[in-house]
Amino acid sequence: MGVLKYAAVLSACAWFVLAAVPSSADSPFSYALIRPSCAPWDGGAIEVTLTKESAQCSRTDGPYLAIGVWRGFPIHDGQEINFEPRTSVGFASQCAKAGDCERAESGKIIFKKFQQGTGASGHYELHFKGGRTLTGDFDAKWCNDRVVCG
Repeated sequence: MGVLKYAAVLSACAWFVLAAVPSSADSPFSYALIRPSCAPWDGGAIEVTLTKESAQCSRTDGPYLAIGVWRGFPIHDGQEINFEPRTSVGFASQCAKAGDCERAESGKIIFKKFQQGTGASGHYELHFKGGRTLTGDFDAKWCNDRVVCG
């Protein structure tokens, strides 16, 4: 009986140690929209918005992830975009609400499928301060917003 008790205590300790280590977490942001957008210099871009609840093209309520891409066009199936501190290919942020956002330090978005005007699907991995990582898959519906850049 002593061996079983020892094994149970050891197992519980290991669980608590692993739970305290920063790790990847599957993102609760399971709904996605994709739309045309503008780059900082007013060139063309796209933005993927991921939400915890079903969203409409006309507005986004509550917490969301925003991933913007403004380099690497035209986007094609299988394309990977990497966000690094010293590159200017786009951005990724986690937002509690509009205007209350934390920018990811680095990350990537992979477009498994991309069809302009229809939608996109893929995977993202975003790294934030403190070792926090959000990962997930998306299947985004295209929002036909009229955007004029420049």
